Amino acid sequence: MRNLISFLPFFLISLISTAQVVGSITSDTGEELAFANVYVKNSTRGTTSNINGDYRLDLSPGKYELVFQYVGFEQVNKNIELGNDELRLDVVLKEESVGLEEVVVTTEGEDPAYAIIRKARDKRKFHLNQVKRYSADVYMKGNQQVSDVPEKIFGVEIGDMGGVLDTTGSGIVYLSESISKLHFEAPDKFKEEMISSKVSGDDNGFSFNQASAMDFNFYRNSYDEFGRPIVSPIADNCMVYYRYKLEGAFYENGRLINKIKVIRKRDTDPSLSGYLYIIEDLWNIHSVDMVGDGKAFGVSALDTLRLKQTYVPVEAEIWQPISRVVNFNLKIFGIGFDGVFTAVYSNYNIAPDLPEDYFNAEVLKVEEEANQKDSVYWDAIRPIPLTTEEVSDYAKKDSLQIVWESKEYLDSMDRKNNKFKILNLLGGYTYNNSYKKWSVGFESPISAISYNTVQGFYPNIKASFRKGLDKQEYKWFRAESNVQYGFSDKQFRGTLGWTYNANRTNFLRLEMEGGREAVQFNSSEPINDIQNSVATLMFRRNFAKYYDKYFGKFSYRQEIFNGILLNASLEYAQRNPLYNTSDYSWGFEDSRTFTSNNPLRPNEPGTDAFNSHQALTLDINIRIRFRQEYLTYPNRKIITGSKFPDFFIRYKRGLPVLGGDTDFDFVSVKMTDNFSLGRAGRSFLSLEGGAFLSEGNIPFPDRRHFNGNRVYVAWTSTYTDAFRMLDYYRHSTTDPYFKVHWDHNFGGTILGKIPGVRKLQWELTTGANYLLSETSDHYTEVFVGFDNIGFKIFRILRVDFVTAFDVDGFREFRVITGVDL
Repeated sequence: MRNLISFLPFFLISLISTAQVVGSITSDTGEELAFANVYVKNSTRGTTSNINGDYRLDLSPGKYELVFQYVGFEQVNKNIELGNDELRLDVVLKEESVGLEEVVVTTEGEDPAYAIIRKARDKRKFHLNQVKRYSADVYMKGNQQVSDVPEKIFGVEIGDMGGVLDTTGSGIVYLSESISKLHFEAPDKFKEEMISSKVSGDDNGFSFNQASAMDFNFYRNSYDEFGRPIVSPIADNCMVYYRYKLEGAFYENGRLINKIKVIRKRDTDPSLSGYLYIIEDLWNIHSVDMVGDGKAFGVSALDTLRLKQTYVPVEAEIWQPISRVVNFNLKIFGIGFDGVFTAVYSNYNIAPDLPEDYFNAEVLKVEEEANQKDSVYWDAIRPIPLTTEEVSDYAKKDSLQIVWESKEYLDSMDRKNNKFKILNLLGGYTYNNSYKKWSVGFESPISAISYNTVQGFYPNIKASFRKGLDKQEYKWFRAESNVQYGFSDKQFRGTLGWTYNANRTNFLRLEMEGGREAVQFNSSEPINDIQNSVATLMFRRNFAKYYDKYFGKFSYRQEIFNGILLNASLEYAQRNPLYNTSDYSWGFEDSRTFTSNNPLRPNEPGTDAFNSHQALTLDINIRIRFRQEYLTYPNRKIITGSKFPDFFIRYKRGLPVLGGDTDFDFVSVKMTDNFSLGRAGRSFLSLEGGAFLSEGNIPFPDRRHFNGNRVYVAWTSTYTDAFRMLDYYRHSTTDPYFKVHWDHNFGGTILGKIPGVRKLQWELTTGANYLLSETSDHYTEVFVGFDNIGFKIFRILRVDFVTAFDVDGFREFRVITGVDL
């Protein structure tokens, strides 16, 4: 019955008499005009031509005046009378005949474009807020292709990607269409209902098209849909970034349209170049054709990204986009990527009757059966004709999908990929059974060898088993083991654990782990194995401090409500102190001495930081994210973030029961926010305070430790919760504390304006860290540095100049290199 009901609307549609206007749109020189607009005059019923200039428009029988429009060309109107049969109408557009006769120069020596831009700028806010709400139907198509794909990348054979690539190493890797109902409420709320979705080569897949993501709105001062905030050519401060030239004006439907050439002042600015068409007297946007490169968008691999959009009147003096097109091309490892995303808007309603609470945290919902529409449905409803290449891709991948999902194909690919190679000794090895959705793997025992003064050299041998439990593998099970042997302390240690991931909707995950391991006193591991091994062997600095733990642990994670994520664990452990057993290093043996493994008494070897004990510990963490926005797909939820800060509440309890010797209550509250300051860059801010509410027995491992750093090369991924130069354990405390981390990146705002320097594409950074506790003496770090250091796409370095001081004044200065991996 349910299937019958869902079929009825399409059956009824098929009974309604409709016909089609089809044809091609070319220039007077014979050039095919891709993404030209075709619509019924005084309406938003329309379509867009495909990349070959072909169009199709479905209409009921009757008389119509069709408008054919393309940026840079004269508009053509055609009157037609449509019966029940298909009507072919090919149209030729001529380039605009622009003139300057209508233009009055008001300021001596200044191009007339500047006066027009000022008027458009002055009415920017009016047009931005002119429509308080609207609803529209949106058809989207995404097409991404690759070219020049080599046979191998880093020694890994690429082949033809399962039949996707042709003999030249080119082919479509993503082709998808979607139809949505898009709703908007000023100033920036969207809600989209995806009614139908089609993905080439995946009849069970759902499109990643999103109409709201195409809202590159030039009425905003800036927009960051593509990463770096791009300054609008009519922004309040547009004159700082752009030059303008009036190339002429022309009449369209009785209105004078000004064609303005927009020129970037500096090639590293977050700005675009191209053409902006402004309507005289209304001073609104008629159409846009702008392009930027990797320097503008802050993406090194990007060659160009082109934005085109055309507006039409939906009511008197109210203009809305009828089409938006994004073209891009980039190159990574010699592989070319070319893509185009097209959005066609129709059936605008600028006063929709929507419930008051309609605009909530769910910004996109994909209907349960959106991917079940057949080719008959799409042929009837698709407003942009498919190109020959796209038709071929759908047909080819429909056949390939059957092959890709067959046991024979999956087994053949596994036989090829499961062959053991000598490089697996360095990179690890995984054996896959793709058809049954399980795999077994191990990490390299060679690359996993580390060194510390407690264990000496020790291999860290890890093995894992993973099993997918549904078709999409949103539900899965994983078992892992880890074995270590310390060649100096002559001790075996190992852990065994499993993880069950239940779904991708409320993110329920259960974990259990147990065994014996040497762990850092600070469970956040402020210095990792690689950093500590290098510091210990090469510089004779054994910063990491360990204790021995026999343990069993159960963990639980689930999103209780949207934005409320719970992580909880219960652990029982036998904890024992450890001591240095190795004095080996590669350098500084005569000038430096290793410190003891006791962080409290680093100069007293053989002393203990704590007495052996048992600990039963409950740890509860709650992340609160107000108005967390998300996308809803069948069986999946994708979180897109929030405009508000994240709040974290932690409660940790040392339970003096069942043999547990610890007895304490610890509570902390943290706020983090990653926010944009527009053209001034982005800032990350973290504020945290905490205290032990009761202090029965708090062994050293349970104190509040702070993530310090004493090495000169650090991982930038730790910067949001770490100090640059703080000692690892000097300020570990059982007293109340408060700390701040602030990190700001100016992007190219400052360095991008300095001749010579801007070509490096470095980004200026600054920030500060602060710690207040019983012993910290208001410890403060301030730093300034350079990020995005490197070449082409390999910009993984950051250099900071850091100064530390406290109430007694200056403490230390260092230059620290950060690596972003």
